[in-house]
Amino acid sequence: MAVNFVLMLTEKDVTIPDALEVYEKLAVDSLRNIAFKDVGADRQMVQDLTDAAHADGRSVLLELADMSDRGQEQGLQLGVDLGVDQVVARWRADFADALATDGAPEYWPFLGSLSGSPLVLDSTPDELAAQADELSRVGGVGGFVLMPYRQSAFDAVALVERASAAATLPVLVAGGVRDAEQIDDIAGAGGWGFTMGGAALAERHGDPESVSRRVTEIMRLCEKVPARQSGATRTEEKVK
Repeated sequence: MAVNFVLMLTEKDVTIPDALEVYEKLAVDSLRNIAFKDVGADRQMVQDLTDAAHADGRSVLLELADMSDRGQEQGLQLGVDLGVDQVVARWRADFADALATDGAPEYWPFLGSLSGSPLVLDSTPDELAAQADELSRVGGVGGFVLMPYRQSAFDAVALVERASAAATLPVLVAGGVRDAEQIDDIAGAGGWGFTMGGAALAERHGDPESVSRRVTEIMRLCEKVPARQSGATRTEEKVK
């Protein structure tokens, strides 16, 4: 696949309460990756969701939305306890050390400085490229998450291009991806993939089958777009 899609079972940076129900109604065999966040996550529900996705041969990513030190530490432990495949968190060297063990989730740190709620990216292109280059050489790091559409100071596609060119690990674009043009841009800029949550889930209450239709269309778009040589394709695929 030219670019990878991660379905976020979230809205407004919170895991939706009906995430398991939505997942169980999905009728899209080609979808390989799902995700949810620590905020709003009912412990038993997300355990059942993780187990169901794994039973279906899918990969599970947990994004830590609570950016406080305590929240990040609790979220990391949640990811380990659930047995997810990737944990997305702030960059912390101790997290890389903790997850650099056999059987632990992969650590995919956010690139750049983030603040606010919802999160806003505050870093420059040069800062993002330098961090991507540096952390690509750190043991325990499996990939990166970049939020280029959560800022307005720089061209979002240029940020993806700079980070992807500097990284030798996959770069996953998160936050604000809504349409085919963005998907094409992300692939062309060298991004490994992208997440989408609310834009894929918005009509589910009135039309439960809308999620499957939307995901099917997104997967079709992913298969069509050309991918540029990047950290996403120079390395062995990290997410199954």
